[in-house]
Amino acid sequence: MTMGNSLAIQLDLDKRVQARLMRVVRRLRMLVTLDAMTRIVATMLLLSVVSFAMDYGSHGLRWSMRFAYGAAAMSILLFIAWRRLLKPLRLPMGPVEAAHLVERSYPQLSSVLISAVRFSSDDIAQPSSNSPALMRSVVQRATEAVSGLDFDVVVNRQHARRVGTYLIILITLAASTLLWSPKTVGLWFERNVLLQETPWPQRTHLVVELEGDVLFGAIGDDLIIQAYAEGEAPREVEFHYETTSGKRGREMMVTVGSAGTYRYRYTFKDARENFQFSLRGGDDRTRWYEAKLEERPRVATSQVQVDPPAYSLQSPVTYGDGERHLEVLQGSRVTIAVTVDKPLTDISLVNGDGLESQTQTTDDSWYTVTFSPQDTDTYHFQLRDQVGLDNKRPVRFSIRVIEDEPPFVRVRIPGVGDMVTQEAILPVSVECNDTYGLATLDLFYRMDDESASEMPVALPEFVPARKQFSTTLNWPIQASEAVEGDRLFLGAHASDFNDVTGPGTSNATVVTLRVVSRDELLAELSRREQEYRMDFQRIVHSQGRLRGDLLTAARQAQGELTKEQLALLLSPLERRQRNLARSVNIVRQQFQQILDELRINQLDTKDEVERLVDTIIDPLTMLATRDLIDAADEIRRWSRQSLGQENRSIDEHQEAILRKMQSILDGMIQWEGYHELVNMLRDIMRLQNELHTETKDSLDKQGDDVFED
Repeated sequence: MTMGNSLAIQLDLDKRVQARLMRVVRRLRMLVTLDAMTRIVATMLLLSVVSFAMDYGSHGLRWSMRFAYGAAAMSILLFIAWRRLLKPLRLPMGPVEAAHLVERSYPQLSSVLISAVRFSSDDIAQPSSNSPALMRSVVQRATEAVSGLDFDVVVNRQHARRVGTYLIILITLAASTLLWSPKTVGLWFERNVLLQETPWPQRTHLVVELEGDVLFGAIGDDLIIQAYAEGEAPREVEFHYETTSGKRGREMMVTVGSAGTYRYRYTFKDARENFQFSLRGGDDRTRWYEAKLEERPRVATSQVQVDPPAYSLQSPVTYGDGERHLEVLQGSRVTIAVTVDKPLTDISLVNGDGLESQTQTTDDSWYTVTFSPQDTDTYHFQLRDQVGLDNKRPVRFSIRVIEDEPPFVRVRIPGVGDMVTQEAILPVSVECNDTYGLATLDLFYRMDDESASEMPVALPEFVPARKQFSTTLNWPIQASEAVEGDRLFLGAHASDFNDVTGPGTSNATVVTLRVVSRDELLAELSRREQEYRMDFQRIVHSQGRLRGDLLTAARQAQGELTKEQLALLLSPLERRQRNLARSVNIVRQQFQQILDELRINQLDTKDEVERLVDTIIDPLTMLATRDLIDAADEIRRWSRQSLGQENRSIDEHQEAILRKMQSILDGMIQWEGYHELVNMLRDIMRLQNELHTETKDSLDKQGDDVFED
């Protein structure tokens, strides 16, 4: 047989046997695809059911969990597709492989079909080297051997029907589910495939009262989580939380209100770290919310500058950090500058009344506010950061506003009573001071009453802007042209430079004087001297009684007194002695006042001055400052001596004091008689003058009558 006959045989085999073998290949590939699709659909439906159960059963998984589950499900499906579909389909599958599968089902072929297929595909050596006779014999034998065989036995028809049935059932189940509840399937698709946040339909919907998705709070504070229910309100709601350190827990929220209007609240005590939380109640479970904790804003550093009002002539004062208690003069401008520890959205200065002052921000991150405090108050900055946290324990600035007191002014005339003569030269003492400087000081006098015009008295030494001024000037009564019987008022006005609430003005207490005759003043002084003598006489009697009590104490001390009893007995006697010294000093001051008035009114004669000074004032001074004080000290030493010691010197000292007192008293009484005689003579002379005046007036009147007749 020629080569052309061999090719004809090969083509004949292709038409009859190879077509059957290729059909086997196609059916096998179809079975692999059908089996893989069934597995993929079954797995997809199973994963979808699990996803639905997890998402719906937990009332909505978080986005991250749904994404993670979807990624895992896709990985499983890709693995099945690779293992059951792509990998098998990538295996070589042709007539030769189909022939192997046929001969595996029909062992009696003894590889004749495989050989024929390989000969027909020139798969055995080179066609030119093959024996045509052998090739023809193998092809004929194979054709004859397979002529009655069913190649479809290679494909498991029962498995194919079963897989197809499963696939139809799964598709029918999926389609039925979609047709039965398209909204539920669509909602599942939106949440688990499209990863949207569409909520599941439910009877209860818990709403957390929260602005945004994050609950911000301060470290160490109690965070309050509040919620309410839309739809069916459950009686109890659970609060679930998990901290960043891994601590988990759940607590029952407090339910307030009545059925249908329930509200729920939970207080997270002393929060120290970030956490996440969700609520569970009824058929709802909220998503997880974040709770982030931060430090509250606070003032880091502060600085206060006080600019006093211009009239005070004071320089600005700057207080450093930590100096927050200050005093300012009314009218001062206060500038408070602070830095804070974090960015802010709002900062304002608040006082006790809630009044606010807006702040300004400088380039170096200092917040400043300038204001003029009117009253004493406490101020603090109200801070709010970018997450809405306020400063609950603010730094406080205590500002005490000091009012500028008006000047102090005083007019005194030492040594003068309320009666003066026309010849008097008054030692007028003027004292004035102001904290921030005197603007004006006016000394004046007026006559008769308070409505009379004020007449100035020159103060040449006064210079404005001085903080203190004092002077004494000898002002003669004659300068006022006052006559006997007039009332004279002497006072002063002062003012300061206060241009904020003032100027501040003040008036000295007006000194009131009555202008009298020399005789009237001398009579008044004589009356007062007699009064003071009677006071001193009572002091002498008291000193005598004190001496008697000391003698009694001395006798008792010779008895059976303890040292403590003696001290207790002598202590009141010592106090009495010191009180008598003070009383004597008062009498001395009274007689000194009489002497001063005599001098000021030009009534001081040499004899009168010597009498008052040598006989009364100097001896009284020695008594008050030396003798009586020494006597009191001696009584004290006696109370501290040992029992049984004699104290004869005490009585000797007391006797000497009484002699001095009596000598002074005798001098007072002697001069009283002299004064009475002088006053009597003055009265006689006054009566004679009055009689002479009346006689002269009567004679003048009689003469006028004669001439008229």
